[in-house]
Amino acid sequence: MTYRSAIARQPDQFRHALEVVRPQLRKLDLSQFKNGTLVVTGIGASYEAAAVVTGELQRRGRRANTWRAVDLVEPGDPGDSIIVLSVGGRSVEPIAALNVHSQLPSLAITNEGNDPLSRAASTAIRYESGLDSLPSSIGFTGSLLAGGLLVDALGGGESFNWNDIPHIASEVLKTSAKKMARAGEIFRDQRAIDCVGAISAFGTAGEACLLIREAVRVPAGASDTLHYLHGPMESMDQATGILIFGDGREVRLAQELAEIGCAVLLVTASELPHDHKTLTVVKVPPLQNRVARAIVDILPAQLLAAELSDAAGLTDVPFRYSQTDTKVAMDETETQI
Repeated sequence: MTYRSAIARQPDQFRHALEVVRPQLRKLDLSQFKNGTLVVTGIGASYEAAAVVTGELQRRGRRANTWRAVDLVEPGDPGDSIIVLSVGGRSVEPIAALNVHSQLPSLAITNEGNDPLSRAASTAIRYESGLDSLPSSIGFTGSLLAGGLLVDALGGGESFNWNDIPHIASEVLKTSAKKMARAGEIFRDQRAIDCVGAISAFGTAGEACLLIREAVRVPAGASDTLHYLHGPMESMDQATGILIFGDGREVRLAQELAEIGCAVLLVTASELPHDHKTLTVVKVPPLQNRVARAIVDILPAQLLAAELSDAAGLTDVPFRYSQTDTKVAMDETETQI
C-alpha cells in the first residue's frame, strides 16, 4: 500500500468503519466506563490519537486524562477505567499497562481485533482499516473515528453526524491537494519543522510531527500553541517551517512567522487568513466535535508529508531503524497487519 494511495482511500475507509464499529458499540456494556476518571492511552501515533479523544471527552464534560503507555507500566492509581488505542494491537507498552492495571475495566481500540491487546483488555472494538502505509495514515484516522464513536456512545448521543465524515474528508483532500505544490515549494529544504496546536489539535500536531520525521526524515517537534509562545518559537527563522492547526491565536502566530520568512502551513476554519508570502492556508469546516475536526485537520499534513517525501526521493521508502523489542510476537491465529 503506497502512502498516497492510502491517504486517498480514507473517505471510503471511513464508510466501512462506520458500518463495522456502530454494531459493536450497540452490543457492548459500557456501564463501567461511564463514571469516574477515564485514562486514555497509547504509544507513538496512537498516543496522539488518544490525546485527541481525551480532548473531546473533556469537551463533553468527562473527567479524562491522556497517559503515555510507558507511564502506566508501574502500579499506581491513574483513574477508574482505561481506553487504549493501538492500530496493530501488538505494542509492548500498552499491553504491559493493561496487565499491570488488570483490576481496572479496560477497552481496546485496534484495527483487526484479533490481537494481544484486545485479548488483554476487558472488552475491545475493531475498525478494520485494512492494510496501511508507511508512515501510517488510515490507521491513525481509523483509530480516531472509532474513538469518536465511542465517545458518543459513552455520552449518550452523537454530537456530530458521522455519516458526513467521508464526504467532508473527500472535499478537504481535494482542497488541500490544490495547495500542495505551493506548500511543497515553500517547505522544501527546511532544516526543521515545528507542529503546533491546542487541546485536541495538540494531538494532531503530534501526529503531523511523526509524519514529517518518518516520511521526510526532517527533525520535527510538537508544541501546544500557547506554550510555543513562551520560548520554543525563538529558534524559528527562514530555514525552518511550521504546521499550525487552529482558529484562534494560531492565526496570528502563522502570520507573524510568515512575516519573518518561515515556511508556514496553517490549517484553519477561520475565514480571515489567506496565502501570503511564505504562508499557505488550507481552510477546513468549523467542526465542533474535536475528533471529527482532527480527522480533517490531519489530511493536509498527510499530503504535505507526501509532497516533501517525493521531493526528497523518499517516496514509500522503508523505515531505516527497525526495532526488535517494541512488538509482541504473533501467533498463528493472528492476522498480519
